[in-house]
Amino acid sequence: MDLEYALNEIDSAKEWHYAPLVATGIKNSQALDAIIKKAFNGTKKERMRGCWILHHISDRRPELFYKKEQEMIAQLDQMKTDAEARFILRYYSKYQLPRHDEREGVLLDFSFNTIIAPNQAAAPKVYAMSIVHRMVKKYPELASELAQSIEMACEHGTPGMKNRGGKILKDLMKKGLL
Repeated sequence: MDLEYALNEIDSAKEWHYAPLVATGIKNSQALDAIIKKAFNGTKKERMRGCWILHHISDRRPELFYKKEQEMIAQLDQMKTDAEARFILRYYSKYQLPRHDEREGVLLDFSFNTIIAPNQAAAPKVYAMSIVHRMVKKYPELASELAQSIEMACEHGTPGMKNRGGKILKDLMKKGLL
């Protein structure tokens, strides 16, 4: 199936229609690069749907994105949809954090800003909390700032945000970081 057609014309049964694109992206690095290009530089529809495909590729083969670290972190400054933030933050909340100090810092700053952003959707906030929580293992001095950010975000947050935030705060207290 043609990538551009699939991203722009397929409205229903995405899993069924996009399964060949997910499989191709897993097996072929050029196909994966084409999906990333559309997900990060395409129209709003292409970005949203491309990120959906990337999400499913990353769940099956997260290691394919280790070499895409620079590109993914750079995208944080160029995003035009929540789908991009959701994909990138979800990926780093579950899989390998950036290995380069500068990119790690960019992701950390972006995550903190996402947690406290009043108009940010809930899913990116939850993923951002998880990323910073993972980074606290390496940088324990971030624990109190994370706790304050979570408390601010959860004040008017969704039940899911409050649940995740509460679990993270409980873990930080258990480890004696708060």
